Amino acid sequence: MPDTFLLITIMSSPNDSAVRAVVRDTWLKLSHKGSAVIQHRFPIGVKGMSETMRSHLEEEQQLHGDLALIESLEEAYSNLALKTLRTMEYAFQNFRFQYILKVDSDSFVRLGAFIKSLKDIQHPRLYWGFLDGRAKPIRKGKWREADWMLCDRYLPYQLGGGYVLSYELVRFLALNARLLKMYKNEDVSVGAWLAGLDVKYVHDPRFDTEWVSRGCNNEYLITHKKSPAEMEILYNNMVNLRRLCEKEYRTRYSYVYDWTALPSECCQRRNGTNIP
Repeated sequence: MPDTFLLITIMSSPNDSAVRAVVRDTWLKLSHKGSAVIQHRFPIGVKGMSETMRSHLEEEQQLHGDLALIESLEEAYSNLALKTLRTMEYAFQNFRFQYILKVDSDSFVRLGAFIKSLKDIQHPRLYWGFLDGRAKPIRKGKWREADWMLCDRYLPYQLGGGYVLSYELVRFLALNARLLKMYKNEDVSVGAWLAGLDVKYVHDPRFDTEWVSRGCNNEYLITHKKSPAEMEILYNNMVNLRRLCEKEYRTRYSYVYDWTALPSECCQRRNGTNIP
């Protein structure tokens, strides 16, 4: 069983081979640490998949060897929480690791700085990312949470552009998978699954992982919602300028999570703040 400090699981759709190629050719190259420090996989559900699509994926696997083809998972928007859970099971069963970074394929990771920061912040029950605790459950549309009854707000959860879980938390999820309730939003689901545990929550504004990017800041460890062309620009900046941004800019303010406040007041964006 492979042994590594950080296992990166990069979430993509089966037909996103071009996106996976961009990830391999950009930020995954930013660290020259060996497999004992970092390894990555692209989890993909293959249950019910067409023979043609399966053949394409097997060709990609032969070429790169970094796909995690999950036989028990059918790819669908309604299965995003299940995909996250099956990914945790796969990781637990196939790797010895200390931490997992679950990251979307349209996120760019400043990988060297990320690994250094993770080593500085280590904790056996770490849940590290950009937290939200004020969001109201969605009651209409395709993301309607008909079964959410825990609270009038979602429980605190790390936003989905990228977050870190320690081995101990992944182990808990994998071993208790059949007991865990699925919600429409996979990141909300993870927050609910972990809510009763002795978790080390770390809110870090260097995770630009909301539904829309807050801009470009050279302190960002992860920045979300990037097109393949933007990923290549950021990679070239890192290689040629030794920084993420050609010029820093902000399109919306960040916040520091206030654990002393009620959930509705936890996450106040302060105009004029220097928080990334």
